[in-house]
Amino acid sequence: MAKVLAVMANPRMESYTQRLLHSFLAAYKDCHPDDQVEELDLYQIKIPVIDDQVLTAWSKEEDQLTTMEKSVLSRINHFTEQFISADKVVFAAPMWNLLFPPALISYIANIAVAGKTFCYTRDGCQGLLTDKPVLLIHVRGGVYSQGPMQASDHSVPYLRSLCSLLGLDSFHTIICEGIEAFPERSEEIFAQAMVETGEMGKRF
Repeated sequence: MAKVLAVMANPRMESYTQRLLHSFLAAYKDCHPDDQVEELDLYQIKIPVIDDQVLTAWSKEEDQLTTMEKSVLSRINHFTEQFISADKVVFAAPMWNLLFPPALISYIANIAVAGKTFCYTRDGCQGLLTDKPVLLIHVRGGVYSQGPMQASDHSVPYLRSLCSLLGLDSFHTIICEGIEAFPERSEEIFAQAMVETGEMGKRF
């Protein structure tokens, strides 16, 4: 039995992002009925922000931590360990301002933790996780996979590089793009992405 962590990063109900994730999960559960799927909606919970208090706490030995520092580190550790223990991870997020919504950026800061998911060496950073499949379901209004805006595609390369940093190289994407740029084709574009999520759900 595999553990699947599905991370949603869109606050809008019934958004394209949510509908695509639900399509994927429905197909996945049909083909993997014994697997455990845990859904994490980043806009329904409070993600710890990596601030001065956290950085100070990370620099201390455990027996030097204050009660408040122990509490905030415990919250971060929850998300870190949840990510580590998953056998497969799915991210569902739109493009906002050429990257991801801020909740996903904050979440990533909770799972990319030196000494837990990666470490520094003389030869550079080294991932500490055993490779596992990672899927990004990504919705964006413009077209960034090709054409004049391709150089502005920071979201996919960022998450792929981040996963590689942690030791995760089995990175997959489903890109639903051009929804806003081509409104007359939006339903066609979305329908094709729904087909892709259904197919990916069967083989992921």
